[in-house]
Amino acid sequence: MKTIDTRSLEILDAVVRLNIETGRAVSSGLVERFLTTAVSSAVSSATIRQVMKKLEDEGYLEQPHTSSGRLPTDAGYRLYVDRLRTGWALRTRVIPEEIRQEVRLDLQRAQGHPDRIGILARLLSRLTSNISIIVGPSLDQVRAQRMELYPRSSTRVLMVVILDNSQVHTGMVQLPEPQTDSVIEQAARLISQRVAGRTVEEIRDGVLETVDLVCNPVTRCAETIVKQGKELFRDADQPEVQLEGVANILGEPEFGQPEPLKALLRFIESPAAIRLAMDQLDGVTHGSVGVWIGQENPLDELRQFSMLTGRFDLDGRQGLLGVLGPRRMWYQQAFYGIDAMQQVMSITR
Repeated sequence: MKTIDTRSLEILDAVVRLNIETGRAVSSGLVERFLTTAVSSAVSSATIRQVMKKLEDEGYLEQPHTSSGRLPTDAGYRLYVDRLRTGWALRTRVIPEEIRQEVRLDLQRAQGHPDRIGILARLLSRLTSNISIIVGPSLDQVRAQRMELYPRSSTRVLMVVILDNSQVHTGMVQLPEPQTDSVIEQAARLISQRVAGRTVEEIRDGVLETVDLVCNPVTRCAETIVKQGKELFRDADQPEVQLEGVANILGEPEFGQPEPLKALLRFIESPAAIRLAMDQLDGVTHGSVGVWIGQENPLDELRQFSMLTGRFDLDGRQGLLGVLGPRRMWYQQAFYGIDAMQQVMSITR
């Protein structure tokens, strides 16, 4: 599309900001009042109508009905977002201190917490007022600290594995024959010695299945437990997915129609689909913050929305974060949220 003059940019920005705020088509009269009060720029209604028609002809605005105001197109939003990001870079991404402090406090609370991916998702959702998506790092290279066994009966044992990233995995093991508490206690010590320092990948791949060459009740019990215990890590190669904030956007006008709601529900109901989508989008941006607006999105199910994606660092391993919302989301707020989390978490960009 052709270069756009300053007056047209000013009016396009006004239409975008008013549409974001109201969720409705924007009239020339509303733009005139906005420019007069917010920008202190006196522009006549006739000039505004003329420019809005020009912007429509150039593909930046659209008119849903003959007598209605205008809405930004994907191209209009794209121009607005690109200019916002250019200004962002020039301001060296100055994050308000209250936002920075909120992030610091939540990250401190997440340290050592078993649900810290969920804490991060809730934090990002609060910061952006949209749906947040956190895809945690893979557990494959996380190491086990210790393993504990808690008998529930002579044939049922609760297995607890504590990882060095503070996560805890539990599962019930069914023994083929009754065992005394003493045998189970000795088996627990034996397995814990072998588990300590092993990666989740090694445990899942069966490195512990033969726990000792000596065959006795303790080693037989231990071998049975570690074979069944592998099931605790069957899906460990699939990163944890946490999604928060759906209620943030369901009240928006876009979701008064069934199709956007159906598309959203189809997407969020499958963690596997979310992981795949985030990987695909990150593969395009190669770790930088990506912005996908409407039909720009390579994923069909997300073409009624806008989405921002980026990376974060946790325990030296990288995960993915995303912000999903209507095309008219508050992009500036979304950038603030992502930047604050990345800066405070010392992200490698």
